[in-house]
Amino acid sequence: MLVTGAGGFIGSHVARQLLADGDEVHGLLRNGARAERLKGLDGLRRWTGDLDNLAALQTCLEGSRPERIIHCAGVTRARHETGWEPVREAQRVNVEGLINLLEAICASAAPVRSLVRLGSLEEYGSGPAPFVEGQREAPRSGYSASLVAGTHLLQAQQPTLPFTAVTLRPCLIYGPGQSSDFMIPALIEAMIAGHPFALTEGRQRRDLLHVDDLVTAMLTASQTEGLAGEVINVTTGVAPQVRTVARAISRMTGGTHLLQFGALPQRPNDIIDLRGDASKAERLLGWRPSVPLARGLARTIEWHRSLFSKGFAA
Repeated sequence: MLVTGAGGFIGSHVARQLLADGDEVHGLLRNGARAERLKGLDGLRRWTGDLDNLAALQTCLEGSRPERIIHCAGVTRARHETGWEPVREAQRVNVEGLINLLEAICASAAPVRSLVRLGSLEEYGSGPAPFVEGQREAPRSGYSASLVAGTHLLQAQQPTLPFTAVTLRPCLIYGPGQSSDFMIPALIEAMIAGHPFALTEGRQRRDLLHVDDLVTAMLTASQTEGLAGEVINVTTGVAPQVRTVARAISRMTGGTHLLQFGALPQRPNDIIDLRGDASKAERLLGWRPSVPLARGLARTIEWHRSLFSKGFAA
């Protein structure tokens, strides 16, 4: 089994679960990647290389010889950063990097049977919610546009590929180990530290899924027959307002008075209702979310409290 982006939030959870299941696991890490999330994973065979380095990808594939690949590697800067460089980076890594990976697999002797690629519910953008897989995408950022391009590219190439390729589009993922660049961990850390936390009015709706549920869906998809070329939403179908989630976290951490709604302007490319229909995942994968939001947030808060008590932050 090969996990690209194994040093990242989602990739590290995938690698950890595979090792717990007793699989032989190889992880591809980008050059210069920090590997804090992989501490204690002594059974993980590590390979280093960027997606724009075809030779490094070929070396990894020839050495690891995976039957299944979970493709988590990618960049997200173009979600919120302005300017053209993040957009170019998203195109280079998320699209051209995918092409390199497909080329390297096809040129190698690795016995690959399935590739599960990580997309995002953000690909639907300003389309009508709840999002269904057959609707036209309407991306709102260079990041989501690059993912849409990768999704269509993979579907277009599927008839020529000697393995099954499927794209999963999860909603917003949260859980232990996520960077504080994202709202939920940043909010939790601020509440625990007793710091005020600035937000927009928080009227946006967000479908939130615990990382353990996403890992289950990805591993199930990697072993399920008949998914060639499919695009599958991995969501809860429920999207509370951001202000509702923020208030729940603040109550659980004792920091209700620290929330500052309206202190930040709403982003011009923000998605108002990020909510997906997960009926296809249930039909094709037999998958349904198992971690309720309240329980998942409690687990995540406890993880951050443990870090805080040791003087660390995510």
